[in-house]
This record gives sequence, structure tokens and C-alpha cells, in this order.
Amino acid sequence: MRKLFVLLCYSVALLLFVTACKDTGADDSMNFKDSAVEHGEEFIKELYTVDELNFDFEDTDLMLDYSNAYSTYLTEEEFKDLSAKRFFIIPQEVANKQNRTITVQNIKFEKYDEDQEESDLIDLEQTFTLIFKDQDGNTVDEVDMKGQMTVVNTENRLKIDRYYDGKTLVDMLYP
Repeated sequence: MRKLFVLLCYSVALLLFVTACKDTGADDSMNFKDSAVEHGEEFIKELYTVDELNFDFEDTDLMLDYSNAYSTYLTEEEFKDLSAKRFFIIPQEVANKQNRTITVQNIKFEKYDEDQEESDLIDLEQTFTLIFKDQDGNTVDEVDMKGQMTVVNTENRLKIDRYYDGKTLVDMLYP
């Protein structure tokens, strides 16, 4: 009877050990992808949504503060690169030039490449629609956007390490 009890205890311990050591890589991968998509979606909404049309482009402190608000979404290197191109100001400039507000709709992401060596990096392609509205709230124009981003996990925080959205808004600003 004692041998049966010891065998039962070892069996339960073995079962607990096997269960605790189960590979959760697929779950972690899906959680990372979901978190990366959520991070990218927040960035796109923040960047392209323009509600206020009275932005003072002559106020350099205001422009710096406006651009610096995006630093939390990006790696330091990508932030510096995009800031040097005045990338963060472009949606605001387009909205002011056309006297239209901008909202973002239909954001979709697809994973197009994942480096198997680095589980903390994911490449995504994104598509979304920019809705331009006049001061009465009527839709005046819709622009489909396509792009790519690489999201990395740095120090337990997600950051966009590479962002590209084509030159659609730049073309609207400088036809």
C-alpha cells in the first residue's frame, strides 16, 4: 500500500512538472503580435488624427512638443530620423492647408516577415483610410494609406523601430 501511495505521489509530481514546463512559445508569439498591432494602431491614430486646425507652425517650442509626443512610440534612432524629416508635422500641415480635419478608419495589419532568431521583433504591413472632413463634419475626401513598420520589444516596452507609409500625404502637401 505504501508503494502505491509513493507511486501516486511521484506520478502527480511528474504531471505537475510536465505541465509547468509546457512550451508556451506559440501563445507568447500571438501575445507579442497582438501587442505589436495594438501599439502600431495607437501610433497611427495618434499621428494622423487632426482635430484642431489652428496650429501655429511659427512656434518652434510648440512644434518640438508636438513632435516629442511621438517619442514614446518609437525607438530613439527612428524618432530622430523621422523628426529630422518633420514627419510628425505633415498630417497637421495637410489638414491646415486643406482646412479639413482628419480621422483614421479601417486600420488593418498583416505580419509579412518575422525573424525567427529574434522573437522580440515583428514586421507588419498596415493599411488604413484617412477621412478628411470639412468644418461642417461632411466627408470631403478619403485617402487609402499603405505602409510598413517593424515593432521591437526593448526593455519590456514595445517600440517602432522602422516606419514607412509612402509619400501620399507629402504628395498632398507638395503636389
